[in-house]
Amino acid sequence: MNVPKCPSCHQSNVGVLDGQCAVCRSCSDVKRSVFRFCMACQREWPRSAPITSSCTLPNCALRAALLSDTKITDPHSSARGCPYFRACPGCKTLLTHNGKGCPNIICPQCNTHLCFRCLREFCPGIQNIETLGFLTHRLYLFQDNDIIPCRIVDNKQSLTVLGL
Repeated sequence: MNVPKCPSCHQSNVGVLDGQCAVCRSCSDVKRSVFRFCMACQREWPRSAPITSSCTLPNCALRAALLSDTKITDPHSSARGCPYFRACPGCKTLLTHNGKGCPNIICPQCNTHLCFRCLREFCPGIQNIETLGFLTHRLYLFQDNDIIPCRIVDNKQSLTVLGL
């Protein structure tokens, strides 16, 4: 099991109180009051909330899935290296890529189009490039005659954009 880290100071000086609730000893010392947080969604535990085994903060399970370290590992997948879960920017439905075809997907809930790698609304897909006798795949976005590489975006970067 991974040692939990505090979302505020990123240290491992953490004690588990009950279930998902943990306390950071370092932050508690600095703030001179007990700093509790949810180990799943990485947000401060509400001061007025009782210490229960389950977090009651909105979208806790969704945030926990998006903060997961699990990545797509299939070497043949166009989504290799991406987080296993993504949230649709339109409706926040939890999505995953089936590993086949290009990284562009359509949310089955609201029909929003997105690239599973860079989370842009549209990415032109995979360009096949012959390198040292091997066929490799590179993703590029063409915009105003400029080539912009399609880079994998970490889910942590999208949480604020999604309002989570």
